[in-house]
Amino acid sequence: MNLPNRSLRRRGLSLLCAGLLAAATAACAADTAVNPDAAYTPQATLASLFELEGNSPYATPYDGTLTFSALSSKFATANGHGYRNELKVGKSKRLPIEQTREHFSATITPTLPAGAKTIVAQYHVDGLETIVKVYLQDTAESGLLDSKAGNGVFDIVVKIMGQSGKDEPTALGTIRSGDSFALDVRFDNGVATVSATTAANGFRQSAPTRIKGDKRNIYFKFGDYSQALDPVTHALTTSPAKWDEYFRLNHIDADQIRFSHVNFTRG
Repeated sequence: MNLPNRSLRRRGLSLLCAGLLAAATAACAADTAVNPDAAYTPQATLASLFELEGNSPYATPYDGTLTFSALSSKFATANGHGYRNELKVGKSKRLPIEQTREHFSATITPTLPAGAKTIVAQYHVDGLETIVKVYLQDTAESGLLDSKAGNGVFDIVVKIMGQSGKDEPTALGTIRSGDSFALDVRFDNGVATVSATTAANGFRQSAPTRIKGDKRNIYFKFGDYSQALDPVTHALTTSPAKWDEYFRLNHIDADQIRFSHVNFTRG
């Protein structure tokens, strides 16, 4: 019957399978160690949750990268203060502040001319109120890490609308055009926390802030919302013709915001 040989063959086969499994596990672990941010939210998932404003940002083939350009899209809304190219959570997917539990993370690489300002992520209440806003600016604003206008250094800033109704800026770092930083936005049943990691300033985080709000739904947006002013009065304006003149006078003629390793989850 040759039972010893059969037993040895079975044992050998078992050892071979175990070896192959161990090798596959090791290879997977090595890949994760080399590229820990390899995972990303599938395009189909994003498309099922978000509505698009402007040109399609998805890489082809899709690899977790989305590239937005407000000045190429020239998408304007009635109450906007500049052109935009964004994804926003669709109306049927929105929830009130106290029921919203979401986490967004990405590596962001802006390509922007000196003097530009753009909003890259925000939470809106249905209506006009902004309760969380993350923006990049090479314009003057006191209390930031650079705070100088037109020098090619962009402050990364977050404003969160707290219970007091005020949204004081929190400086999250500085960056130059073409460099990258990691952004993390958490909204946990009414409490918002935003952090950024830059080469110049390391990890910086806003204080967890309970949002002032009501029973209306809210929604998350991300992309490139290029800000413009009236070129004469320097006040906010909803006129695309004045945006165009503002951008022309300030030599802001092209922009691009690339998001890679994009992850968006809802709890």
